[in-house]
Amino acid sequence: MRLAAVLAALALVIWAGSVQAAQVGVPALQTRLARSPYDYEARRELVEACRRDGDHASAYYQAAWLAWLAPRSYAESGAGLVLLRDQRARDRAAVESKAHGAAAVVAAMDGRRALLDSCLNGAIVQQASRVRADLTKLIAVAEEAEGRVGRADPVARSAIAQLYLLLDACLVFEDTPESRRARPRAVQKAVSLATTVAAWLPESPGAHRMVAVSRARQAELENRTEWWEVAVEASRRAAALDPEDARLSEMVRALHLRAGQWSEARRWERGGPPREGGE
Repeated sequence: MRLAAVLAALALVIWAGSVQAAQVGVPALQTRLARSPYDYEARRELVEACRRDGDHASAYYQAAWLAWLAPRSYAESGAGLVLLRDQRARDRAAVESKAHGAAAVVAAMDGRRALLDSCLNGAIVQQASRVRADLTKLIAVAEEAEGRVGRADPVARSAIAQLYLLLDACLVFEDTPESRRARPRAVQKAVSLATTVAAWLPESPGAHRMVAVSRARQAELENRTEWWEVAVEASRRAAALDPEDARLSEMVRALHLRAGQWSEARRWERGGPPREGGE
């Protein structure tokens, strides 16, 4: 009986040790990410480690990194978009994010909800002016939050880019002479921010996707062929970095069509990049 108790205690110690080993601490994960920001598994683990430690602002910030900048398998995971769109996670992050880049993320998600709610209620046309005012305030909040960080912050900058794209969508719904004049500035801001993030993180599929989206808006708004070509190139770069994301392949095909590049669009219509030397 005594031997059985000893063996049970020993098994418990071994189990506890294995759990502790599996739960890598925040400093070790941050060291891995300092070596490579594209260590997506380390970033996913960091989200969970921050949540275990009760650092909800950091967890929310890292979830935004995955949601906006990582490949689809990580972007749409429980540590990415699922957490980012969780209202309880947003509320916890908002309380703690006064001096944190997560404040910009909270602002972006609040902007998304404001526009989406109006659309789902069927009231976006009537409420466009109010939503526009809300988005303008949230942009100011996000820009101030980025300024407090005091360093190059791709997540905060992505959050502001997201807000400018939301503002542009709102201006389309508003459809007044004033809103039509305001659209080029909003789109140009999104382009500039997205381009900067892609330069900081050249191996991030999400960053190049953001460039493609913003450049496509600019191309449509200004009716300039060269911007369609830039959007196509950015989308192809994103697809090359995340070949498992079929939606990126569809984006490439659609942008080739908008650019008038019919043969290239056909080469992508089966949901993947063209093979060398053939259709």
